Amino acid sequence: MTDLQEKTAESVFDATPYLKLFIDKDGRWFQNGKEIIHSGIYKLFAGSLEKASDGGYQVRMGQQICRVEVEDAPFVVKSVIDENQGPISIVLNDGSEEPLDPQSFWIGAENVPYCRVKGGVFPARFSRPAYYRLVGHIVAGENENEFFFRIGDEQIPIRKCTD
Repeated sequence: MTDLQEKTAESVFDATPYLKLFIDKDGRWFQNGKEIIHSGIYKLFAGSLEKASDGGYQVRMGQQICRVEVEDAPFVVKSVIDENQGPISIVLNDGSEEPLDPQSFWIGAENVPYCRVKGGVFPARFSRPAYYRLVGHIVAGENENEFFFRIGDEQIPIRKCTD
């Protein structure tokens, strides 16, 4: 480790023992067991979320980090915008909107739908209302376990993952 790396590592303050951040399966954030309801703080934490080097999650603000325990996925798709048979957009629990990449969509354990968001960095769990809105774009294949997204004339296979 170089001197610069050692100084950088030393100057990072880990607030994990003091903050105890948690995201539940519905995308609600909690600090020390209390739900974070202040929208500014909620958006600050969600916007500062990153993948940790060990595959977990943390928030980073300057030289401070805090681990985040995540029950399922760190983001939740709250609604789907699918006007005029064009590209599909999704609205996440942090209020951001982005295009849905159908290639990143999969069905997980217990038939829960997910996709990748924020440039493919994070998984997002679909809320029931969002998934029900999306179902109009899903068609069955010839096999009983085969499903596709139909967007315009394009059909994209939907993966099923159980891990």
